[in-house]
Amino acid sequence: MIRLMTDPVTREYLGGAVDYASRQALELSPLGLSWGRWVLARREDDTMIGSITLDYDRGELELSYALLPECTGQGFAAEACLAVLGWAQETLEDGHVIAVTQTRNKRSVVLLRRLGFTVRKGLEEFGTQQLLMERSLADPLPSRDGPVQSPSDPPPPQQT
Repeated sequence: MIRLMTDPVTREYLGGAVDYASRQALELSPLGLSWGRWVLARREDDTMIGSITLDYDRGELELSYALLPECTGQGFAAEACLAVLGWAQETLEDGHVIAVTQTRNKRSVVLLRRLGFTVRKGLEEFGTQQLLMERSLADPLPSRDGPVQSPSDPPPPQQT
């Protein structure tokens, strides 16, 4: 989890890397123990590759996800989002869910659109333009059998 939060490529669209000491302190605090955080792990060896969260930091149910750079572009984010959104539909009483992503994070914008999110508004956070997107939890999710991410999607960010 600490690597995920401190990796500059992973955090490129998430406000930048958090320094190691700050992230470690947060993970050890009660704030790092919310019910809405799940670890994403490879099936074959249980290696952590990212995380996905549902929380109410903005006063509405919000979906957020991050993957380690070497794990992007392989459908893991799509699979995780479908699983968590399906869980939310079955378990929570919220009518909708939001997600915020940088406008220049083309892969995330494409994925959220394919998951049924639409743009509610633009805003500025972390010194850059963001999209606040939303979807109804009453609407059906895309099929898990069909591609949610494709090879024609924009490439993942590269380490510089």
